Amino acid sequence: MNSELTSAVDSAENTPLYPRSSRRLSGVVHTLHDVIAALVACIGAMSMGFCLGYSSPVLHDKHLSTLLNSKDRQTWFGSLLTVGAMVGGPLGAALVGRLGRKTTLILCNVPLVVGWFLIIYATNLILLYAGRSVFVCFI
Repeated sequence: MNSELTSAVDSAENTPLYPRSSRRLSGVVHTLHDVIAALVACIGAMSMGFCLGYSSPVLHDKHLSTLLNSKDRQTWFGSLLTVGAMVGGPLGAALVGRLGRKTTLILCNVPLVVGWFLIIYATNLILLYAGRSVFVCFI
């Protein structure tokens, strides 16, 4: 066996993991598609973290603190994310079965964007709550 390929060889199959021929343009394009797919998949988890962490900073926002002016309203705003997740989990599982993982992953961004826009442009409490609960509709 070649000593320069020893570190990049799969021991089970005795074949290189990254063959030298993959440096052609088609190999680079294929690798780029894989990287983009991985980033899209990671954006879902990252956006979920953003949604979970948003409950605290919203209490210091001037516009939204006028809408969330009582402890009860603030508590509801923080907990509506989990209410949306109770609906979104089974819905997401059904869509994965029918549409596939890739399409469902793409569709997960739609309620996320809608939820952020509802929160950004909320003029009343109902829009604010709707934006918070629609965040995790498919996640």
